Amino acid sequence: MKRFLWILAAFLAAAPAFAQEEGGPGPAFGGGGGAQVFTRVDAVNPVEQVKTFLQTKANITLSSDQEKTLRPIVESALQQIRDLNERVAAQRGGQGGQGGAGGGERRGRGGRGGDAGAGSIAALANGPAAQELKKINDDLMAKITATLKPDQQTAFKKYLNDEIKKAGGFAALKLTMEEAGAPLTAEQEPQIQGFYDEDAQQRRQLQREAQGRPDPAKMADLEKATMAKIVKVLTPAQRKALLESRAKQ
Repeated sequence: MKRFLWILAAFLAAAPAFAQEEGGPGPAFGGGGGAQVFTRVDAVNPVEQVKTFLQTKANITLSSDQEKTLRPIVESALQQIRDLNERVAAQRGGQGGQGGAGGGERRGRGGRGGDAGAGSIAALANGPAAQELKKINDDLMAKITATLKPDQQTAFKKYLNDEIKKAGGFAALKLTMEEAGAPLTAEQEPQIQGFYDEDAQQRRQLQREAQGRPDPAKMADLEKATMAKIVKVLTPAQRKALLESRAKQ
């Protein structure tokens, strides 16, 4: 059994088992695995962004009634992101960064300036406010889904699931197990989430030590060690599902 585990771990390590690299949103955009509707906090017409997002990503065209229902929902979500951006900019200014709270507000609303506060969603996703942004985005995704017709929901769910799988990490593993009919148990979930959290922390450490250019061999060793921990707590059916999912990639 031990030999099988290490063979499986080695196989998975050869594949991009941890697709979410340092600084990226990855499955942190939780339900959507990186499916972030907005790209900037200073969007003029957020509903148009949602329409474009759905059309290009999932080939979904909204009806006029759906647009009307979504408008206040979408505008509210974008305002939450703007408020978050301003708060982050103000905190950065208070800690000695460029500009204070007022400067952060000008950058967040006007989209001017060249730093992380200049209207970029990516700046928030890569910073300390990532989890708050994730919650806003996940809530918006759920509300968008609720306004869609059954066939639209099916197309949208497929797109979101594909994004989760591409992002990798805990959310991708959990989805893979569910689709295989071998879902993670309540005991397994916190254990495995902890392994991924520890992996992310060590990746950040390697990034800092190498000034953003870590040794690929060290990253690969970390990846292999983390996957070995995960595989050990999986059931035989789950290991089989994981191996088959990687073989398809």
